[in-house]
Amino acid sequence: MARELARLADALRRVDRAFRVRPEAFAAFGSLACAVSASVVAGAILTGGCGPRGTGLGASSLPATPDNKPTSSVGTAVASAPGPEGHKPAGGRSVHVTLYHLAAQQCPDPAQVALPRCGGGSITTVSNAFLKSVRMQGSAKLCDGRVVGVQKLSPLCFVVVGDGFPWGMTASGRPATPFRSIAVDPKVFALGHWYYVQELDGLSLPGPAAGKRHDGCVHADDVGGAVKGDLVDWFVGPHDAVKALGETVTKLNASSFHVVEADGYCAKVAPL
Repeated sequence: MARELARLADALRRVDRAFRVRPEAFAAFGSLACAVSASVVAGAILTGGCGPRGTGLGASSLPATPDNKPTSSVGTAVASAPGPEGHKPAGGRSVHVTLYHLAAQQCPDPAQVALPRCGGGSITTVSNAFLKSVRMQGSAKLCDGRVVGVQKLSPLCFVVVGDGFPWGMTASGRPATPFRSIAVDPKVFALGHWYYVQELDGLSLPGPAAGKRHDGCVHADDVGGAVKGDLVDWFVGPHDAVKALGETVTKLNASSFHVVEADGYCAKVAPL
């Protein structure tokens, strides 16, 4: 009887291995789908179920978001393990870095124009200044706490993203994560991969990670309408972080940043 049970257990293990789908296969499929959708622009519409993306300090955006609330978070841009492991990656591609952030509605905000909802109607009424800001950044937080993102630029319309995305949703479907998420040209850098930026390693961070230093690891979560070639757009969360880091990033750009793929090194980084 024991021998028969052992054979049965072995058979069940073989069946399990044959039909098991590895999680990374889903991630690769999702990144491929978003990369393809990001390259299909027709009538200023970015197609596909990929989230908002925006750029700052001179880079424009072409974001899109699903108009449904997810039942759970798609994932985070960081793992909960201790930190980078192994030798630090060396070299890398020389890039120019810009910053983008989640726009925030000033409260109270003069009711001047409608914030049009994709599919008809309006989400709320806002000032012209706020409408311009959210259009440029790609996503924003409203006075009532909701987070919205641009889905179409012509005609301009917005969607409300789910509660699991407090900083907005990126093109890969992942939550935008301050100091981790970057927007890239998917023809140059693959979405869904970790990258190491040596110039960021050791950089003192402002809020919402005040008191911490960056470990150099960023995740290619996003795309942008003006993020092309060797331009990398770094998501830093609130606008205050743009002001705090702007001068430093400008100085570092003078000698350029260097980006190298680092899935192995960065896979176990701790949250910032």
